[in-house]
Amino acid sequence: MSVIKPALEHPNLITHLLGANNYCWIYYRNGDKKLLAKPISYLQDELPGFIRTHKSVLINPIYARTLTAPPRQKMAGEIQLESGLTFPVSRRRWNEVAGALDHRLAPDGDKVSSAVSFVASPAKATPSESVSQKTILLITDDLPCLSPVARVIARGWPQYQLQTFEQSNHLPDHLASVSAEELPTVILLDARTTTVERLQTLQRLKGNPYLCRLPVILFVAPTDTLVSDGYKRQANSVISLQDDHLTFVQTIERVCRFWLQTASLPTLTKQVLTNP
Repeated sequence: MSVIKPALEHPNLITHLLGANNYCWIYYRNGDKKLLAKPISYLQDELPGFIRTHKSVLINPIYARTLTAPPRQKMAGEIQLESGLTFPVSRRRWNEVAGALDHRLAPDGDKVSSAVSFVASPAKATPSESVSQKTILLITDDLPCLSPVARVIARGWPQYQLQTFEQSNHLPDHLASVSAEELPTVILLDARTTTVERLQTLQRLKGNPYLCRLPVILFVAPTDTLVSDGYKRQANSVISLQDDHLTFVQTIERVCRFWLQTASLPTLTKQVLTNP
């Protein structure tokens, strides 16, 4: 008997789906998840009310909380769910996603969530709107790990918001343009698979007098060369890991425990950062 139909029997209970080659993870509101041997494109056809925000991300719109426009041209936007989990919105899908969310209709049947606070605007946020709670910035293309990492952060450090991106080459320019209050508390830079781009980003961050004091934790594949390359580019910590989701999530929890609870961090102000 196929497991596809039972898994999709109550779509209102599904928050999002993450594709991984010819497989797809289904995430439910109660925290459960299921792995199906079907590509995300197949499940998109089976869930016509869901919105494809990225080649590997399918969102249930009833759980959308905010939609943030790309901060600059050629950059991805971002969608945040009511759980606090964020996902990229690819440039070529932006207009489609924004239009779908702006004109969405309430689903038939029982409502799972009442009064979701939803924002969809192509305009840039005003300074007062852009200042938010403290953030942890995670750069990774390991999308299946995003949901468990978000739960770890929400459980252990609810005062922090997790922000995620797949690509990092835009980060130095973007972070250099924001106020000190908007900078992340710590940057988790996953270079286990996307190595060259991450190392270049690290070097640019540490070479910028406005950003160099930000703690950057670099995750690399377990080779001596990559560890040396990370420290050569002034990573605050370099952690070598196998490509394993569970170990990655557990390591992030330990990293956050040290940097958010034990380590002493500088008070970052624009004056201090621009005049080191």
